[in-house]
Amino acid sequence: MTAPGGGVPDGVGPDVPAGSAGGPSVSGPEPNSTRGGQGDLFGRGMLYVLVWSSQTVVATVVSPILARLLDLPEFGSLSAAIALFQLLSLLAVFGLDNALEIQRVEDRDDDTKARSLLAAGILYAALVTLLAALTSQWWAPALGFPSGGGIVLVTLLWTAPGAAVIMVQSLLQAEDRLGPFTLVSLFSTVGSQLFGMALLLLLDRSAIVYAWGGVIGQVTAFCLGLNWTRPRWRGVWDVPLIRSAVALGLPLVFASLSQFILSAGDRFIIQRWLGESETARYQVAFTVGNVMALILTFLNRAWLPRLKSIEDESERWQVIGVSRDGLYWLLGLAVLGVTVASPTLLRVFAPPSYRLEPLTIVVFIVALGAIPTTAAGATGRMLVTMRTSAPLAWAAFAALVTKLVVTFALLGPLGLAGAALGTLVGVAVQALVLRYAITRRYRFQRSSASSLTVLAICLTLAALSLLLPQTTAWNLGRFGFACLCLIPFFLALRALQQGREPLRRAPREKA
Repeated sequence: MTAPGGGVPDGVGPDVPAGSAGGPSVSGPEPNSTRGGQGDLFGRGMLYVLVWSSQTVVATVVSPILARLLDLPEFGSLSAAIALFQLLSLLAVFGLDNALEIQRVEDRDDDTKARSLLAAGILYAALVTLLAALTSQWWAPALGFPSGGGIVLVTLLWTAPGAAVIMVQSLLQAEDRLGPFTLVSLFSTVGSQLFGMALLLLLDRSAIVYAWGGVIGQVTAFCLGLNWTRPRWRGVWDVPLIRSAVALGLPLVFASLSQFILSAGDRFIIQRWLGESETARYQVAFTVGNVMALILTFLNRAWLPRLKSIEDESERWQVIGVSRDGLYWLLGLAVLGVTVASPTLLRVFAPPSYRLEPLTIVVFIVALGAIPTTAAGATGRMLVTMRTSAPLAWAAFAALVTKLVVTFALLGPLGLAGAALGTLVGVAVQALVLRYAITRRYRFQRSSASSLTVLAICLTLAALSLLLPQTTAWNLGRFGFACLCLIPFFLALRALQQGREPLRRAPREKA
């Protein structure tokens, strides 16, 4: 369990050849091409994805440990505090991390405006946190906290530097400074967990003691980031600059809030209609199946500045379409592997009392959500690089409404699978709304026939695997098959890093 550090998706790329009539080819820039090309996105760009994803890895390792070190009420209090941190971070950052990245890439060798935005963002985050602290006695009880002090106060001390770190990370990423970016990120995520665990073991096993570790980690990361980014404090009075940043960031705040509810809101619905036990079962299945969609979120953060570096918008849109097709190759294999291995993975995350066998179909449906998430992410990245963010807010709102309608309609007859289908249909609607928004400006980049064929084959095999028995022998065999899926996965990733379509041989170098 961890409180994420945040961030947002990043390129002049070489020409990407158009594909066949079925859509753009996955073949594109040569290996080690300029920033923003396919080889760069799946190469150096993926290093940023790995760093962003470290918080998820740490959360996966730490959560079972915390569940055993803390008693149930303390663990619940910490869970609520982390949810509060995530919500307040959205409001404290206010989409300025996206605007900061876009501004830095647009200005190329001049970082004055970006450092001015960073200073304004840090000040704004501090003011939002201060306002939340002054009013906490009124809103904290409404969220289930006993008062505005204690764990709430420590969470606010965690939030102010944490929100600032998100913006520091955005600037370092836009400047492609991988070393400083990695150190700041690790202190923000891994460092916070290590400090918290040390305090738990040395002082007292309580949620508030662990939360102080987050404060130490975020403050350390913030101080390191200040040293490397040097905010321009006079820039807080640059009204036109801030107005432009807010115009981009405001719709993204509403989109992020809608996404937050889209991914977490069904827990409240399930708890209300099916009870706490079913909520716990759904949470386990969602954790296993949602891995790919979560990684795609970090991918958006890592790719946005790199794509913005492609000055020609038509070329940028073509590269986005090509990279989306590359992701379809990877996602097909990932969904297949996770679904086939789900009986074993579910038993790692929960005891048999959770009635795990029926949850495999829930894992599959949740994992399918990564497909429309990829499509929506592609169009969303293009819109943000164009400084057109309003469609993202409308699309997220449409997805939220659709999710609620479908979930309430299917929860009764289908149970937890109905809740998962609600999220899947909602994300699909979001992808369609964003597709309509982008086609008003550019001809839609259709996916290549090869990527869709591989995706369809993998999804069909994943669906058929649900019919297999879940005995010990079968589960071991399924897990072994899932491990074998890693081989074509990494071969496909290597091909994409080389700027070519998977299964297509790399061109021989001329003597």
